[in-house]
Amino acid sequence: MKIVNFKGGLGNQIFFYLMCLYLKESCPKNKIYGNYNSKLLCDHNGLEIQNIFDIELPPETIWSKLVTIFARGASRFIKGVKADDNRFRLNAIYYDGWWQDKKYFLNHIAYLKFREVKLDKTNDKLLRTIQTTNSVSLHIRRGDYLLPKYKKLYGDICTLQYYQSAIHIIEDKMDEPYYFIFSNDIKWVKKNIHLKHAVFVENNTGSNSYIDMFLMSWCKANIIANSSFSYWGAKLNVHQHQIVVYPKKWNQIQTPDLFPNEWYGI
Repeated sequence: MKIVNFKGGLGNQIFFYLMCLYLKESCPKNKIYGNYNSKLLCDHNGLEIQNIFDIELPPETIWSKLVTIFARGASRFIKGVKADDNRFRLNAIYYDGWWQDKKYFLNHIAYLKFREVKLDKTNDKLLRTIQTTNSVSLHIRRGDYLLPKYKKLYGDICTLQYYQSAIHIIEDKMDEPYYFIFSNDIKWVKKNIHLKHAVFVENNTGSNSYIDMFLMSWCKANIIANSSFSYWGAKLNVHQHQIVVYPKKWNQIQTPDLFPNEWYGI
């Protein structure tokens, strides 16, 4: 038995699901379960990955919940019961990390396919414009990243200077780029970033927020934030050779091994 703990928003849930596939492949004799604690999933839109992608999540049973409680407590005294990002063990029972490392998911990304996305008139028009222009998604995450509990870890990385440098790279490599700007602080973006051709995408909120990721995946280039949401918007891109610019520094502690060599790091 192996149990993967799910937490956070959609971008992180993708990493957890892919870890389940990694464990299933690496330990075929073990049954894989998920731990879906609503308290760990409430900051965003709850557990939503199974509604957005054509996947089936590992089950959660009363037995797996009891084993989770045991594993959390026993991990303080018994080595090997729990695995995390710093102590990965294939013989562990409970997996509680973020799993932001290419080695855990590169062989399984093909399993991630969006379910049929029903677009309203606004998003349908956006998608058609994205498909017919030299479209560039630009993701700016502020909002929760400005809260004290997150700012020390994720703040002061994707600065205005970062975006200006990223835009310079794009404009050096693309003719007439057309920017589609995604942010949880559009007001700040409009005040600080001025582009010739730009659309501010601000109509997808709440349970429809995932449509932003879907639209990002159709752009011909991506400027991402230090955010798993825009990372997957770029990684799941439908174009085989799109241009991607990313921050070399992912957080204030470490930068995981996530980025293809052909992406441009700043």
